[in-house]
Parts: sequence; structure tokens; C-alpha cells
Amino acid sequence: MVVFLMDSQPEPARVARHAIAARRLRLEVPGLLGNKYLGRRLERTLETWPGVEEARAEPRSGRVLVRYAPGAPLLGRLKEQPEPSRAPEPKRRALPGAAERRPQRPWHALDSVEVLGLLRSDSGGLSREEAAERLRGYGLNLVEEVGQRSRLAILGSQVANVPMGLLLGSAAVSALTGDLLETAAILVVVGINAGIGYRIESHNQELISSWRKLEAGEVQVLRGGVLLPVSTAELVPGDVLLCRAGDVLPADVRVLDAHRLTSDESPLTGESEPQPKQAAAVDEDAPLAERTSMMYAGTTVATGHGRAVVVATGRNTELARVRALVEEAAAPVDPLANRLAQMDRRVAVGAVGAAALAGVAGALRGRPPRQVLRGAVALGVAALPEGLPLVATAALVRSMQRLHQRGMVVRRVASAEALGGITVICTDKTGTLTYNQMRLEVMDLGRGPLEPGSVKAKPDRVLEDAPTLALATVLLNSDVDMHREGAQWVVSGSSTERALVSSALAAGLDGAELRRDFPRRELRERSEGVNYVVSLHGTPEGGEVAFVKGAPEQVLGLCARDLYGLLDAAGRERVLRRNEELADRGLRVLALAWRRIEPGRSPPRDGYTLIGLVGLKDTLREGAADSIRLARVAGIRTVILTGDQPRTAAAIAREVGLEGAALGVAELRRLLPLPDGELVKALDRVAVLARVTPEHKVALVRALRERGERVAMAGDGINDAPALKAADVGIAVGASATDLTRQVADAVMSSEDLRTIIAAVGEGRIVQDNLRRAMRFLFATNLSEMTLVVGAAVLGLAEPLTPMQLLWLNLLTDTLPGIALALEPGDPDILDRPPAPPDAPLLSGTITRSILRDGLLLAGVGAVGWMLGGPPLAFGTLTAAQLGYAAVCRAPGRARSPSQTRADLRFTAFVGGGAALQFAALTVPSLRRILGMPTPSLLSLGGFAVGLVLPSLLASSFAVQPLEVSP
Repeated sequence: MVVFLMDSQPEPARVARHAIAARRLRLEVPGLLGNKYLGRRLERTLETWPGVEEARAEPRSGRVLVRYAPGAPLLGRLKEQPEPSRAPEPKRRALPGAAERRPQRPWHALDSVEVLGLLRSDSGGLSREEAAERLRGYGLNLVEEVGQRSRLAILGSQVANVPMGLLLGSAAVSALTGDLLETAAILVVVGINAGIGYRIESHNQELISSWRKLEAGEVQVLRGGVLLPVSTAELVPGDVLLCRAGDVLPADVRVLDAHRLTSDESPLTGESEPQPKQAAAVDEDAPLAERTSMMYAGTTVATGHGRAVVVATGRNTELARVRALVEEAAAPVDPLANRLAQMDRRVAVGAVGAAALAGVAGALRGRPPRQVLRGAVALGVAALPEGLPLVATAALVRSMQRLHQRGMVVRRVASAEALGGITVICTDKTGTLTYNQMRLEVMDLGRGPLEPGSVKAKPDRVLEDAPTLALATVLLNSDVDMHREGAQWVVSGSSTERALVSSALAAGLDGAELRRDFPRRELRERSEGVNYVVSLHGTPEGGEVAFVKGAPEQVLGLCARDLYGLLDAAGRERVLRRNEELADRGLRVLALAWRRIEPGRSPPRDGYTLIGLVGLKDTLREGAADSIRLARVAGIRTVILTGDQPRTAAAIAREVGLEGAALGVAELRRLLPLPDGELVKALDRVAVLARVTPEHKVALVRALRERGERVAMAGDGINDAPALKAADVGIAVGASATDLTRQVADAVMSSEDLRTIIAAVGEGRIVQDNLRRAMRFLFATNLSEMTLVVGAAVLGLAEPLTPMQLLWLNLLTDTLPGIALALEPGDPDILDRPPAPPDAPLLSGTITRSILRDGLLLAGVGAVGWMLGGPPLAFGTLTAAQLGYAAVCRAPGRARSPSQTRADLRFTAFVGGGAALQFAALTVPSLRRILGMPTPSLLSLGGFAVGLVLPSLLASSFAVQPLEVSP
């Protein structure tokens, strides 16, 4: 039994289970599996059916549960559709660009009439029947989300490493030898390490996912000449849309007609200015940002209105293409994970070699197999710093907490450390370095520049006072909505016109009153080849005036004079030169003009008076210049990658203090075919790359990484997402960041203050330094344990330390001081030094030599205890010596500060906690039984006390001094 639940449903739902007595029905719905959008729509649809009491969609199973009242018409509806026969389905007629994902036509280069013909549509849109048929062929207009790691994958990544593998192997051997307590203890260690990492990463992933924005539900579509609200998911190529200011485009569309239509394409192209749209075709080779006849999914209609025909939906849109680039971009391996894996392999080789040596020695001496296996387990446990994952996690989590306080959420624990190794920051401009909000920066009315904030309007002399005339022109010639909310004006429209009108209102003009005094009679909008707007208004005296606003070259051509007299050739040259000067500063320049006209006449094309020029700019974010300076001091290079105009991007680079050339798309196209090494060399002196596409950004990030740089990519737009994934650390910036950007980023900033990135670099460097200190401590103490165990096996002596005692040492008494070292406050001048070379090892040669020396010295302490009092004294003395050794590994003495005082107290508490645990192991009967320890004696307690202070004595006697850990 089947049923069609919705008119546009391509395939019917099948009855999976029907409990008649309980009046409960389960339906299997094609396309519902994993599709929450369709689930919500089905629930809304079914709950409108008579007699349906509840409808609950289950996207995880692809089913819908329906509860209905007695006698509901639902049962009769089920019988309306017979079970489909098994005969082959009739072949659907081919549709252009359907779900087979054919290459798209150059719609932007085709005439609008030709576009409609190719899509078999017309200005009245598709019929309902044709739209339903096409929906079956094209499928729903949905773009698949970038997949996130499953919970199982996150958990698996915590144990898929060499140390965990060796520990699990040791647990298996312990189980085979019957030591279930040791087996349980080892498995607890594995569970703790895996659980902490899993909890942090899954929580942060859920937090970032919770920031997703809700998508729009419906759009106005012409179907059979009738305007209807249609779900965005049901759009098909050939649908004709009505586009109005504020609409988010749900598909790629070709403009059919436009009235002051502009589109905010900054999320897709990085272009900060709303782009004017027109019906006329453009050159086939025009880049995406210059296709004025097209609008794309994910962008927003900024001003005006118009009609457009859908040319691509779902997987065929530009938005889907960018998402495909994200899927293709391979995420780099975490640097910390990579270096730890290399170190783990070396430790594993050493552990296996030592176990083999001890096993051979034991077998030659005729020891029982069980004892040989126990010795192998002991070596496996002794070789591995079981506390290292906990120590590393503690350092990274503390760093993540500090970053969270600064407004940055790090998705993966290891990314907190990766930030410390960054050598290059690639940043988008629009919305990242700037607010993506235009502001009136300067007014030039022929007598030098005026600061807009200093201008005070004179409402009683609108046409006589030059500054007031300029402000009145931009207000009356605009197409914005404005109203008061209390004492504040609320202005809506394009960012350019909002900036102009807001400046006029701030200067003291009353927008409502001015529009009453100068009512608009006519508006001539921009059109093909005409890049200015003319508005015709009545005056309080009964006359009429025309105001003009637009491109300086064209507006100047309408003018015969300026405010101070006739315009001769020199005057015109002066205006054009001033226009170039302002444009070189990255300003968007508009010219203003006006003239009186006779009532009833159309606005003429000459005889205007030039009022002057106004310059607008996308405002630089607070802290942007400071962040560039801090990056330079920290030895980090910054490169701007933007889809904006080269001149605008270069001006922003100068403003933030970046030195270097600005390349446009033409130069970049010549460089990209070069081999990666030559490409990066050619880009060494480049500060700005303008008019770049998402593909360009990915290529540049990869080229930098292959040269050996550690790259952070910061951005907020759809066009930034592939590069964010390809970078070592991808950072989604601010509340305006798109869902796609957040999904692929390693870190997400809730604010737009770029100084947070530099602070994050400092936190990452602190993590690196502290990890080196903690690793020095852990590896030296583990080496001392291995030396004792191997030495005893080779010499045929009794087992000095049992696997359980080694676990106790490594997990508790070693881990607590290791965590204290990992939480050290860090060097206050950490951002005044260059980053460590990307290929620098975690442990330098100096630190490695120190580990070997210190490990042997600590082993000597344990050996002395062993000789004086056997294994119990060796256990107590070695543990105490290791606790005391932690103080040797601390950072060099620094000036007293509140953070240093807190660090001293924390260190004392952690080491004291380890000492208290060891004292309990020596004295508490239940712990002594688990660890195989006898009743404590004065000798064992005295050895424990001596061991605590011995490392400090050794440090002064043998010059085992604290080491600087930075490479």
C-alpha cells in the first residue's frame, strides 16, 4: 500500500507498519533519510489532514509515524494509490542540466530571451504540472552539508595511536597470564585518556553546530503567470522568481529585468560593494564577481527589485561547487599529532627491543614463561608515559578555556597547539579586516576635503549652503526606507545608501521633513551604460529641481559649472584627478550634481551644477591594524586574500601597515601555473591578492604549506571555506560567518577582533613550551623505570617494580607533576620571538641529552634504594625522587607576578598531591595489598623523604640545571 503525501513528491510513501487497533501508521518516505528539512515539511503537511492527531518524522530511519482519530479519511486516501507495478518506469524526457550534473552553460553570456528558450520557460514561469515533472527529474533544491565527524569517529581517534595500542596489548598479555587486576587497571588508563579527549571534542563540535543559521523557507515564484509562495527546496530550473531587497537567493538565477537591483555577493566573491545587476549579457570570460547578469545562491538582494529565471539548483549551483571544493580539500594532519606519532613509534621500537632483550635474558636463565611475560608487560608499561595524553590534554584544555574566554572556540584539542606554530596568516578582507559596512569618509565640494562628522546641516538653507545641499542630494536621491524608533533613525537599504543617508541625518537633516518639502516626482534609475541616478523633486516655492548621484566621469559630463563658476578644461581635469586620488585610497567615489528645471519638463542631460565628490569606504575593524603589527612582531607574515578590487584591497593593506605589492587576477593567473616552489618565491613580496576565487585561495594555501609554512586562514564567507579546510588552522571569524565556514573551521571566533588570533598564537606557543617541559619530566622518569627493569632482567635479579607499581608511578605520581608543568603560565614575552621552525622536533637535542642524563641519575637513585632495602625501598625512593625532579624541569625563575604566584601554589599542590598519594601507597593497607607492598618501615619512610630532596641536591652538584625549552 502506498500514498503520495505531497503534490510535489517524486515517489510515493510505502506503508511499513499499520497497527489498526492502536490507530498508528508508519510510512517509509523516499528522500527522508537524513533530511531534517523534508521531515519538518512532512509533519506540517500531515498535521493539516483531517483526523490526523500527530505526525512525527524520523529522519534517522526515513520513516514517519502518524497517529489518527477513529474514522479519519486517511485510510481512504491510502487506497487511492495502487501498489506500483514492477514494470520498468517510462523514461523521463531529458531536462537541461538535470541531476546528472552536466557542465553549466554560460548563462551570463546569453541573451535573456535565449536563456528562457533553452530552459523551455517564459516570462510567466512554468506551469504547476511542468514544475512537478521537473522536480522529479532534478530533485530537491538542497545542497548537502559538509559531513562532520561522527561520535564513533571522534572516540576512535582517541585510541588509534601507538601508545594506546601498546597499552591494550599489555592488557591482553596481563589477561592471558591471569593478572585481571592489572588488566583492569590498564584498561582504566585507556578509558580515562580516551574519555577526556572525546568529551572535549564532541562538546565543541556540538557548540559550533548550534550556531548554525536557519535557512529561508519560501520564495515568490511565478507559476503559470500567477505569483505563488513556493518552498525553496522545490525550485527547479525554469522557475521565474520575483527578487526584492532583503531576499536571500535560494538558487543560481539569470536576471530578466532589473530596477535599481543590486546584490550583496560578499559571502561568495568577497566583493564588499553591492553589485549592480542588469538583464544584458556580459562577456563569457567574465569572472564570477563581474557577471552582472547573474545572481547566485547564498547571496542577498541588497536594493531594488526585478525578475530572474532559475538556471541551476542543488548540486549544480556555485554554492554547491564551493562545497565540493571543501570536500576535495584534504585537511592537513595535526602537527602535534604527527610529531607525537613519530615519537610514539620510537618509544614503541625501544619498548619492544627492551622487552625482547629482557625476554631472551630471562629465557636463557630458565625463568618460567609466565614470569617472562610479566616482565614484558612491565617493560611495556614502563616505556610508555601513560600520563602524557592526560598531561597534553590538560595543557590543551587550559589553552582552550583561555581562548574561549577571549571569544574563540577550538573544535579539536590539537588545534590549540597548532596555532602556536603558525608562520603565515592568510586573511580575507571583507568582513574580516573590515566590517563589511560602508561609511561616508570624506566630502570634497571644491574647496578641499570636509570631515563628514564635522558638518552641521542648515535645514533652512538647503539649496544655498553647499554642505547641506550635498547631504540633501544623497538623502533625496536615495531609495531607502527610514523611520524613527524613539530618538534614533532606522535606515534600511544598500550599505552605500545607508551610509550616505545616515550621514545626512547625523548632520541634522530631518529625513521625513525633507522628503515632504521636496516630494519626488520622478526617478530615473541606472541602466545599461548609464551609471548614475536622476531624481526629480518639487520645491517649497513650487518649482522643480533635479538631483544626480553616480560615477564621477559620467556625472561630470552632465555639468556645465561647479558651485563656484563655469567648469573649464582645467577644472574638469582637477575633478578627475581628485577622483583618482580618492579611489587610490580605496574609497568608492560618487559625484553629486543638481539643477533647477521648468515644471513639467523631463530632467535634461546637461546644464547641471557639480556639487562635489563624496568618498565611502568599508570601515576597518577596530584592532585590525594592531593585529597585523602584533603578527609582525611575533615573526608571522600576513597576506590578504580577497575577491575585492585590487585598488581597494591595496588601500586596506596600506592602512593596516602591510608592506608589499598588490596583485590582481590577471597577474595571479600568470603565476598560478608555476611550480609550487617558484610560485611561493614569486609571492614572497606580495601583501595582497585581489579578485581571487575559492580555487585560487586553496592553491595559494597549499603552495605555502608545501614550502614548509604553517598556515592559518581566517575568513567568514562561503568563498573562504575551501581554504579554511586546506590550511593548518582554519578560523571562522565573527557572528557573520556562514554555516559552511563554521562547519569546516578548526576554530570559530564569536567576535571579529583579529587580535584574538594573535593571542591564540601566544597560547599555542605556551602549550608547546609547557609540553616540552612536561615531556622532559615524563620521559626522564620513564627512562629511569625502564633502566631498572631491564637491568634487573639482564642481571637475573628479582623484579624491582611490578606492572601495577609502574602504572601507579606513571599514572598518578608522575601525572600530577606533569600536569603542573603543563599549566605553567608561560613567558610574558612569548610573542616577541619568531615562531619555531615548522619541522622543529618536540624535543631538541639539548633536551634529549638532558633526558638521558637525568633518567640515568634517577635510575641510580632507585638502584641505591633497591640495594639497601630491596624492591619496596626502590619503589618508595624512586617515586619520591621523581616528584622532586619535577621542580628541576620548571621554567627558569621569573619576576614575581600574580600569575607566577598562582603557578607556584598550583605546582606545590600538584606535587604535594603526588607525595600524599605515594605516602598513602606506603601506609594504607588496602593500597599496599594492591601494589604488593609490605608494612612500612623507618627505612622505607626515610628513603621516601630523602628521595624528595635528592634531585635538588643533584641539580646543584651535577649542574642538572633547568633548561629553556624553546627550540
